Amino acid sequence: MARLQNTVVGLDIDAVAADRTGPSTKAESHPNQRQGWALVLGLAVVLCIIFGTTLNSISVFTLPITTSLGCSNEEAARLATAFIFSMTLAMPVAGWLLDRISPRPVMTAGAIMAALGYLLASRSPDITQLTLAMALSGLGVGASTYVPAITLATRWIVPNRQGLAFGILLSGASIGAVIFPILLTHTIAEVDWRSTMLAIAGMILLICAPLLLWLARMPDDTSVVGLQPADESLGHGIGHALRMPRYWMWIAMQLLLTLSSLGIFIALVPYLISAGYSAQDAAFYYAGIGAAALIGNFTFGLLSNRWRAKNILLIGTVIGTAGILCLLGANDPVLGLGAIALFSLTWGTTFNLVNQLSPLLLVEAMGQRNFGSLLGIGNLIAGLGSAFSPEAVGYLVDTTHTYTLPLLLCGALAATALLPIALQHRPRT
Repeated sequence: MARLQNTVVGLDIDAVAADRTGPSTKAESHPNQRQGWALVLGLAVVLCIIFGTTLNSISVFTLPITTSLGCSNEEAARLATAFIFSMTLAMPVAGWLLDRISPRPVMTAGAIMAALGYLLASRSPDITQLTLAMALSGLGVGASTYVPAITLATRWIVPNRQGLAFGILLSGASIGAVIFPILLTHTIAEVDWRSTMLAIAGMILLICAPLLLWLARMPDDTSVVGLQPADESLGHGIGHALRMPRYWMWIAMQLLLTLSSLGIFIALVPYLISAGYSAQDAAFYYAGIGAAALIGNFTFGLLSNRWRAKNILLIGTVIGTAGILCLLGANDPVLGLGAIALFSLTWGTTFNLVNQLSPLLLVEAMGQRNFGSLLGIGNLIAGLGSAFSPEAVGYLVDTTHTYTLPLLLCGALAATALLPIALQHRPRT
């Protein structure tokens, strides 16, 4: 997500704090940054494992589950829809809770719930119970990962460094997307998908839950004066924000980009296999997306120190849309590998930018007051709409027997998002 907006917002907030308390008090109001960065790194590990084994690896389970349970592409894709839908529902609840209570019970309970969902999924006898188990896991992932982690970063890290913190958090998720699809594909081939899901549950329960018990906490109230404005001039009430067009434009931006990216992300492995690649090769290319995203998080994050996050997101969306068109050439006998490499480089480095930049755009437009709640509400609305993207792709594949139309529609959605991105602006003070 970006840093220039962070820098601008951070300077504005610091300036107000300086007027009220004086230069020396302002400097002392920031939380201990060494502890803050330790928390960011620890949460990056949590995102690496939880996102890496769940959302970033759902695609590698699609064909084994389809074969084992005899379900259609649409029914198998519904697993991702149920997971994303429930994860999205949990995000605003987690954001609201973090604005009011300690994050430790919220995030730890979420990790336990995510593990329980995969434990139940490993024992599900049919696609219906498996879908319900994945929905339960999605609730836990929503309560323990993105919105809570971003909210904690805004409380601990000084404003002009929050973009870097967001980049590190998402880099953790990207590393998980590199490691786990290949590892889980190999594990599924060696044992089966049920045993693999059981192993995922154990990993989350034994590693992530203890980490969150140790790390997830807010800084002392006296140390967040410079980061958490308490009056209306530095933020908006929830009701006021919901009546502001710029907030809804921010949500529209998220909805369009997430619709596009989720449809491609979940369908990528089945698409590559249908194009003639082996399951191992498809998982390797899928992991390449995670590696590219890792590069993109840092590259565009550094660029955002010089340019506004809105401009970075505009450029990234254009590049990513072009990458989607490249993916259409994956089944060409001559251009196939080159098309996949170009897709991985362009779309892979940019598809996650909306998650990296949207919190900064939100802070810039709305202020930090009620940040967790507003971020959660925005993710709820955008996520509920985009949760049906994988299932819609599966339906179109079943109907047309080709991935061409779904990929073109995903590209069109990303291109349409350029309008609400361009209309993002800083309010005049």
